[in-house]
Amino acid sequence: MLGAGRIFAVDTIASRLEMARSQGAEVIDFNHEHPVETIRDLTAGIGVDRVVDAVGVDSVRPHSGPAAKESKARAAVYKMELQAIAPKTNPKGGNWIPGDAPSQVLEWAVEALAKAGTLSIIGVYPQTMDFFPIGTAMMKNLTINMGNCNHRKYIPTLVDLVASHTIQPTLVLTQIEPLTSVIEAYKAFDQRQAGWIKVELTPAA
Repeated sequence: MLGAGRIFAVDTIASRLEMARSQGAEVIDFNHEHPVETIRDLTAGIGVDRVVDAVGVDSVRPHSGPAAKESKARAAVYKMELQAIAPKTNPKGGNWIPGDAPSQVLEWAVEALAKAGTLSIIGVYPQTMDFFPIGTAMMKNLTINMGNCNHRKYIPTLVDLVASHTIQPTLVLTQIEPLTSVIEAYKAFDQRQAGWIKVELTPAA
């Protein structure tokens, strides 16, 4: 709708990659391909005009594929970041476990952008997060937009787009759960279970 010619979706969870592919994206599994190198190859070495970081502090590093060696070399740095950001974690049954590479997506995003590109960050980062490749971003003359969503600004437009059938948000819904099951649904989503992408919570009659 905003005029994008091509869209690349980077992830490693098969169900999410398939959902992105079904919506028209070209998908890149970072445990099989190096995302930055692949994006450069697909853009004649230029990089992309826009990147959206929708992951935030839950970012995970590749554990296989061509990007794994580079990421493993930074494992100590990521561990230090994690200790600064989430010094007290209390995982229960596979829940509430932070990603193992808090700044991985930011690094890839800046590297994948073309000069004078734009980085938009909607992934959540805590106030204790102070790791960002600012030098590389500056030398590439990047524009950075970020922050919590201003819902009041966007909801009226989005409602109109749904009402006019311009967009169909139901295409990304994979589960429908009662509102009374919100905690269980969030736990399943947090565990990144296969097939859990977007959940609709329905109030009781």
